[in-house]
Amino acid sequence: MNQHLSGAERRSEPSTGETQAPELDAMTWGAEQALKAMIEYQVESLRFLARRTYCNLEFLRHLRHCAGWQDMAQVQQSWFKECVGDYGEELARLAGTGFQLARSDFAPLQGLMYRRARGGKGQ
Repeated sequence: MNQHLSGAERRSEPSTGETQAPELDAMTWGAEQALKAMIEYQVESLRFLARRTYCNLEFLRHLRHCAGWQDMAQVQQSWFKECVGDYGEELARLAGTGFQLARSDFAPLQGLMYRRARGGKGQ
């Protein structure tokens, strides 16, 4: 993982001169998780767009070999069915990614929010 993405996870104790701010650590952790989610969605979206662009190119190549309107209509109907299926599958993949991210482990966040201050009350 990128060293910039895991800063809050590495710091369980503040360095010299750094004040403990569990709220800021929690916000940092949340921003890191949001960044990870955005990256996952971008990667999946780009895969889908590349696949659909290739299919659209193949569709145009098939149209060039059609002898008449009936052949063109059949090729177009086949392309449309494949397109609708692809978009349905992609929607399911994106929803699955969202559910997977929603079920993520919040233990690191709890550790950041509820740690005791060094030398503070209760120790």
